[in-house]
Amino acid sequence: MFNDTVVWVRGAGELGSAVAHLLHRVGLSVFLSEISPPLAIRRPVTFSDAILEGSSEVEGITGKYTADYVLPVNKPWSYIPVFTDNPEAIWKLKPTILIDARILKYYEQDYRTWAQLVIGLGPGFNTDQHCHQIIETMRGHELARIIYSGESMRDTGIPGVVGGETSRRIIRAPESGRINWNVNFGDIVPKQQILGTMDNGQPIRSPLQGMIRGLISPKVDVSTGMKIGDVDPRGGTIKYLQISEKARAVACGVLEAIFVHMNQVGK
Repeated sequence: MFNDTVVWVRGAGELGSAVAHLLHRVGLSVFLSEISPPLAIRRPVTFSDAILEGSSEVEGITGKYTADYVLPVNKPWSYIPVFTDNPEAIWKLKPTILIDARILKYYEQDYRTWAQLVIGLGPGFNTDQHCHQIIETMRGHELARIIYSGESMRDTGIPGVVGGETSRRIIRAPESGRINWNVNFGDIVPKQQILGTMDNGQPIRSPLQGMIRGLISPKVDVSTGMKIGDVDPRGGTIKYLQISEKARAVACGVLEAIFVHMNQVGK
């Protein structure tokens, strides 16, 4: 059923990487595309760093960057190809399924002609305007539900509640420039600890006590107010090297949507 299926996951952040990870594990031919430079902060569980480093590993699976838009010949692929996001070049690869995992929260273009099945993740998508199906990404009872008609829940503009915290756990750039981090993923830090400095020496302090779970790459130029990291108030109980429960649920929703679609096509 899936021998000729090629899946394009557009967006190699946390959700897109979880989707690609699962689809690769079950034997689907899947590749990722990402903007350059990537802006992901939970980098231990994303393949986006492959854009900067050449390769990136998530839970034992490797993503490899190549500047040439060429897919591996022999199946199953031993790794997940990662390309710079360039739709005109990627169309030539003729993907049969497109998963839009960019989480832009607002879309103007209709992508339904880009592949046989186009699935949008999260807010901003409407099945009458942008894609064939949507996977709900809002935490709660509806998380990972397949939406066949209509739109997903609206973006609240407030990060999800984690350990009783929402916006306060997010670290934002105090100004434009590059960052030199003094901490690493998994470190436990107290409130107001200096986590790093901007390239002019301005300190970046922890907004609360907890575990460092997100840090933007120091190779990325940031702008004032940009999200550059997060501190998880739940502390040492968090398995920061593993795909989160939310991302894993969304990936399962995508897999369900693909199987339902392929079963219907095969009838």
